[in-house]
Amino acid sequence: MAEPVRGAAPAGDGDPAGDADADPDEPGRPPAVGDRPTRSPAAVRAVLQAVAVSVLGVLPAFLVGALAVQIRADLDVGLALFGLAAATLFTVSGSLARPGGRLVQRLGSRRGAALATALATTSLTVIALAGSPAALMAGLAVGGLGNAVAQPSANAVISELVTDQRLGVAFGIKQSAIPAATLLGGLAVPAVALVFGWRWAVAGAVGLAVVLLVASLAGGRDAGRRARAAGEPAAVRAPDKGLPRGGLVVLTVGGFLGSAAATSTGIFLVDSAVATGIPAGPAGLLFAGCSVLGLVSRIGFGWWADRHPGRSAYLFIANLLTVGMLGYTLLAAGPVPLFVAGSVLAYGAGWAWTGLFHFAVIRDNRGAAASVTGFVQTGLSLGAASGPLLFGIVAQAASYSAAWLTAAALSLAGAVTVRISRRMVRRSRGLPVTRLPGRRRPASPTHPAAPDLTAPT
Repeated sequence: MAEPVRGAAPAGDGDPAGDADADPDEPGRPPAVGDRPTRSPAAVRAVLQAVAVSVLGVLPAFLVGALAVQIRADLDVGLALFGLAAATLFTVSGSLARPGGRLVQRLGSRRGAALATALATTSLTVIALAGSPAALMAGLAVGGLGNAVAQPSANAVISELVTDQRLGVAFGIKQSAIPAATLLGGLAVPAVALVFGWRWAVAGAVGLAVVLLVASLAGGRDAGRRARAAGEPAAVRAPDKGLPRGGLVVLTVGGFLGSAAATSTGIFLVDSAVATGIPAGPAGLLFAGCSVLGLVSRIGFGWWADRHPGRSAYLFIANLLTVGMLGYTLLAAGPVPLFVAGSVLAYGAGWAWTGLFHFAVIRDNRGAAASVTGFVQTGLSLGAASGPLLFGIVAQAASYSAAWLTAAALSLAGAVTVRISRRMVRRSRGLPVTRLPGRRRPASPTHPAAPDLTAPT
């Protein structure tokens, strides 16, 4: 009798955690017996490069959002402009995400990263020199071009060099780029903007972008070819399973809804905190603290996914979106203590699912990581565009409370949609769509009671 693979559910056992999200009957890819994943220098460089490129891709939008109070006073613009400003970057990014992914698939990860960094540098320079709302929008539009290339480039370099056993934490670290960008924006308020002005805060970001551009241009060959030339191991992985197109489309819609809810947090939290009664300096520190929480949560959830390959990443995503809905509701409540609690839930759960989202999609499509990233990034970026725009309009026409309740509704809708996509994926693989916790599927010629491996759907 064959010995069960480590990490698989033994025959006859129920759900070992008593968790309805567990799925011990699905075929998957845990490590072979006795294997310990190694951390190669190439894989570490790949993750660091992915984080740097991803930070620059979204930094223009979140830096402008964090500096909203100072920019409003300087350019004499209304609140809705900042929703429109973020919408400009993410609309351009979402509209060009699929061709951007195909371009990176052809160019390779290194050239794609260099192109994304150059566009981000140009975007931040235009923003720093902006003397009118139109110039501000132009800078963010250029930033959208950069982000359309940045995300596929970052995912491609991770897919090339990171093993299956570390893929979750790699994407958690990579997706920590967004809270890292909001952290930089939050720290820029008390450290630079309140002392020297908002333009100097953006100028500091330009300097960072120039350094990263030089580093990317000096990087040599693409990550995969560079590792092979140095004799380092390539990422060992099983054949791609792919995702059904219908399930991928519905998952993209779920990403659109969740992103529409979550991105408004990064754009409007500081201004909303000031409106609630928190001074500008502490509001920026709250923003920075929540960004750190979001960063740690994304990495921690990725680590959890690697440690539990038989758990459903899709259901975990849906649960995080549901908790995020509660956070947005608390933000709408008004009093400062509830606002702080809502900020923690919104960042720690409602905006911490994106690493798992990329992990779930790329895990089964590693050979075409840039292309499939362009597909799902369309939903994520268009959600990030329309969400803040809708939020800004509602906040200006009604109140911040009404806007946060709108975000809560979007987050709940996203949770439901992700669950639907998961059912479609399971159905396409001939797996049961529903099962009570602790129950196992009976043995049959096509579905034996003791599977060799576990799987994350």
